Amino acid sequence: MKIKFYLPRNIFSQILLSEIVDKSELDIEFLPSSLISKRLSDDNNSVGLIPTMDLLTNKDFFVSSEIGISFDALLSNSYIHFKEEQETIDELLMKGDVSSNEVILSKILFKEFYDVEIKTTLLNREVSDFKDNLLIIGDENYEKELFLNGLSFAEEIIELINAPYVNFVLAGNSEETLKDFNTAYKENFSGAHKESFDDLFPNFPQTSLDFLSVNIQHLVFDFEEQDREGITQLLQMPYYHGMIKDIIDVKFV
Repeated sequence: MKIKFYLPRNIFSQILLSEIVDKSELDIEFLPSSLISKRLSDDNNSVGLIPTMDLLTNKDFFVSSEIGISFDALLSNSYIHFKEEQETIDELLMKGDVSSNEVILSKILFKEFYDVEIKTTLLNREVSDFKDNLLIIGDENYEKELFLNGLSFAEEIIELINAPYVNFVLAGNSEETLKDFNTAYKENFSGAHKESFDDLFPNFPQTSLDFLSVNIQHLVFDFEEQDREGITQLLQMPYYHGMIKDIIDVKFV
């Protein structure tokens, strides 16, 4: 029986998938990030890459200690765009594949770095200018070269926690299924990032393709101790900011 594998709909999960040599035992489905945890709750024979902060409300999930999507420098799935000539900030609009990560961590980030309490608001319209403070999540950053004028969200979080920013963890509600996936993944993972992404993202501007090629070294799928520490640090932040009552104890597999 195939293992159901849920992935967020973004370029980094596509790159991860491209590095799995044999996908014949996987039933793959791409979804918006915010929907994956719900699917995992309903299906024991599934694993998925979920936003790390989803673990706050899914404490029973088992989490792979070896696999996920982590950034250790400039490269990011989200970029912040600031309105010009402002003295303070009170609202951050969010657009794209918004998840618990961006909603929770942006509030913590602005409190820690700028000592302001921000309100987060989902934006559904297209953006033709940047007259508001805006966090864009997902592929639009690279499809439209928006990353060029944005601040890397991953880089800001790395500075905040002094550890890699683990954007997505591999999780499931069945320990056995997750262990099976871990084993199969290690046997079928090429372990080497591509040098060029022209074939994977043929519609991307050359600037974006070049940026990915130069910075792909900062994308991590095979977790090491520093990535696991990053997960721990992230999940402690809401506790220290009074958003949750107890620190989450991650059930690593």
